[in-house]
Amino acid sequence: MIMKRDKSKYLLTTFGCQMNQADAQRIHGILASLGYQETQDEKEANLILFNTCCVRQHAEQRLISRIQALNSEKKNRPDLLIGVAGCMAQNLKEEMLEILPLVDLVFGPNDIEQLPLLLQRSRNEKTMGNFAPKGAFDGESADGIILNRPFSAMVNIIRGCTNFCAYCIVPFVRGPEISRPIDELKAFISELAGKGVSEITLLGQNVNAYGKDLGLKEGFAQLLEEIEKIDGIRWVRFLTSHPRDFTDETIERISQLNKVCEQYHLPVQAGSNRVLKAMKRGYTREKYLDLIAKVRSKIKDVSLSTDIICGFPGETEEDFEQTLSLVKKVRYESAFMYYYSPREGTEAAEMKNQIPEAERKERLARLIDLQNNIALEESQKQLHRELEVLVDSVSSKKQGHVAGKTRSGRVVDFAGPESLIGSYVKVRIDRARIWTLSGTLVQEAG
Repeated sequence: MIMKRDKSKYLLTTFGCQMNQADAQRIHGILASLGYQETQDEKEANLILFNTCCVRQHAEQRLISRIQALNSEKKNRPDLLIGVAGCMAQNLKEEMLEILPLVDLVFGPNDIEQLPLLLQRSRNEKTMGNFAPKGAFDGESADGIILNRPFSAMVNIIRGCTNFCAYCIVPFVRGPEISRPIDELKAFISELAGKGVSEITLLGQNVNAYGKDLGLKEGFAQLLEEIEKIDGIRWVRFLTSHPRDFTDETIERISQLNKVCEQYHLPVQAGSNRVLKAMKRGYTREKYLDLIAKVRSKIKDVSLSTDIICGFPGETEEDFEQTLSLVKKVRYESAFMYYYSPREGTEAAEMKNQIPEAERKERLARLIDLQNNIALEESQKQLHRELEVLVDSVSSKKQGHVAGKTRSGRVVDFAGPESLIGSYVKVRIDRARIWTLSGTLVQEAG
């Protein structure tokens, strides 16, 4: 028996960072405007798209395996289109078609608005985007995106990066920093608010660099102050901050705003000055710790998270011990921790004194153990407190429960009806784990 397939169904899989998730919002919107319906079943889909990341080699290997697994499906259905978008596509371009001959369509983050034309062409021939950097956020509107959660949206405020950290390929792929003008962002976010969005997350490889290319001295703080005035927006988050560019004035101005959530992601990457210099991070251990002290002095109940790389080329045991001591001093609520993975095309991949993988993994295990203990202790400090929670989903832990996040980004699980999703409620915290909290609903939507 042959299954009847809807010719306008698509499956989109997104890898990588929040900026890729924001790009996915746009891809969903464009495909919906073309009459496509989303499916999670690849056997139903007539179009399978992968929105990719290239920061780590592992992400590329996962993608290659996923596409190779579609070989029999492609043979049985010649009309099936397979596309690769995102940073891996931008990085490899035509080489993608050599590595993965099953692929019909390859395009980068700056080609998304051309997707209707690219799809039309790909039905007749292998098709590539133009991969050219853009000087503006052309064609992006609130009408052109589809949100996984209608009350929460991700908003790209700046694209690209000019930091050229020794281990990172992003500047070569995403290009130089380009900020979206404040007036455009105000209009865009106001549209979102008009559609029922109450929480936004501002995104950029380095949000603190926002506005520099527009001639704004403290552009990021100015943008946050403008968003504070937009009716309907209740919570504002942002990712990612570069410690070098997080100024005293920005901290002071943010501390005066009510809508900005007390959740800062400040990637440190290493605790040793020698390693930080080799990484080309642009700050010292002392300056980073000074930044943390200033943030905590101005922002009550701030929750801090970070990124850390273990086993960077040339890192000694003493260097790594300095990373551990920094983690003990800062006491992050959470951390994204990795062992160093050489990335072709970066300066670090060519460095001498590459550390054996077993040693990198051993250091990572020690770091994770330390951070998990700290995270649990910090989590336990929330016990018996009543916290405001934005309910965003049905709980995956227990039937009859829902889950959401606090202003500080902590996940909270509690008994409650599905109708609470999208609402802000008060929850008393009864149980604390490393990453999540459980509690009791004490006040319904307000």
